[in-house]
Amino acid sequence: MNRKLLIILLVSLLLPAFKVAAQNQTLVLHHADGKTTEVELYTMPRIQMTADKMIITVQGYLQEFDKADVVRFTFKGIGTGIHGAKPEMNYRIDKDHVTFYGIGPTDRITVCNTSGVQLPAHLSTDGRDAVLSLTQLPQGVYLVTINGRTLKFIRP
Repeated sequence: MNRKLLIILLVSLLLPAFKVAAQNQTLVLHHADGKTTEVELYTMPRIQMTADKMIITVQGYLQEFDKADVVRFTFKGIGTGIHGAKPEMNYRIDKDHVTFYGIGPTDRITVCNTSGVQLPAHLSTDGRDAVLSLTQLPQGVYLVTINGRTLKFIRP
């Protein structure tokens, strides 16, 4: 059998497997309200960022999201080769408070200054989210740790 013909045959057999793998890969947008939007990558989405919008176009269909509403994005179905990493916190920082989404009543939350001194945390929870009031904290840099995951923020 001709070498070129063999290569063409192998490629034609493998292409459907690549398409199936791509169909399981998804871009996931995490919104400030805790909801998510998923975009299948096999649809070849076009993603644009403007000053205040994230625009995703898929096969002529356009979706616009306020940048302030999209707190982070991740990918599903794409291996990184990194194992054992803790997931990032889903949070939003406003002028007078930090809202942590998906925080349960058994989650452990601590607030420390940069000297490592633990501060009293003024938290309110509704069983799903926790809100840390910043009004009682003086200006400075703080570390919030939730179940071993740490967020650094500045109180202006």
